[in-house]
Amino acid sequence: MSTQTKKNFGAFGQQPNIVVVGAGAMGCYFGGMLTKAGHQVTFVDVNPEQIALINQRGVVLETDDGSYEMPARAALAKDVIQSADLVVLFTKTIHTIGAMESIRHILTDKTVVLSLQNGLGNAERIGQFVNPDQIVVGTTLVPADLKGPGHVASHGPSSSHIMDSTLNNPEWLSDLSDMFNQAELTTNIDPEIMTVIWSKVAFNAALNAICSITGSSTGGLTPSPAFKELAKQVVHETVRVGKANGVTLDENYIWNNVEMAMREHPNHKPSMLQDIEAARATEVDAINGAIVEAACFAGLQAPVNQTLAQLVRLSEQVAKNKKS
Repeated sequence: MSTQTKKNFGAFGQQPNIVVVGAGAMGCYFGGMLTKAGHQVTFVDVNPEQIALINQRGVVLETDDGSYEMPARAALAKDVIQSADLVVLFTKTIHTIGAMESIRHILTDKTVVLSLQNGLGNAERIGQFVNPDQIVVGTTLVPADLKGPGHVASHGPSSSHIMDSTLNNPEWLSDLSDMFNQAELTTNIDPEIMTVIWSKVAFNAALNAICSITGSSTGGLTPSPAFKELAKQVVHETVRVGKANGVTLDENYIWNNVEMAMREHPNHKPSMLQDIEAARATEVDAINGAIVEAACFAGLQAPVNQTLAQLVRLSEQVAKNKKS
């Protein structure tokens, strides 16, 4: 545990009660870094065995700066009693409503809910439980791999972009950003957050979907001209759909990020591929599927994303059939 002097983070105080919902790779990384910085963090998950192991062994972080082991507290949602000052949501988008329902009893009119989840539509789902001015949305680029319950490895550069869902940039948003930056979680307040979110969706629509269908890590696809052509089609189509929905995207910037991911994280398995390998449901409906829905809303079609979404769904079903 960090022994550094605690700082007062304005609206969140010196020792905010932080609840991280979803103790997967991203949840354990963010929660672990906040714990390392001296914050009071509770990990909420639905897996009793995983909860027991985190409580027993703590959280282990493997980073470029070294390996860290810290005591940690994990619980089922129903066993968390104290009201939350900050909820950091890292469940899959398909589980957002269920997760928010499970922690409804610890939400107040002052609880801030931060979603760094993949996909589109998270603010609308969270808005069923708290007011829009309590919601922060954003994206994060963190290469995190879960090695076991509470054990996560993250190597390479990372950063997050956040903004309140009302786009009003309240004073407390700077307090939240300061808290994360002090915990070495590089975080930027970005008024153009919808552009950032859509850019991340385009990035994931290309890499996640194609890797999950082919069973390849990001670097494994690098030599293939077919991958490059297909991924570029996904990005181009998503940029067109975003523009039709009032969001301007930089196609070259997105493609450069795709190439950087393949170059700097060649052994990384995108979350969608990890889900297929574990015969779990993927987030394809919030990524490629959501692009198709947004296209329909704008009177367009998105045939490349639609085909990839169907192939991912087929891959899900095949994986489940093999497991059963």
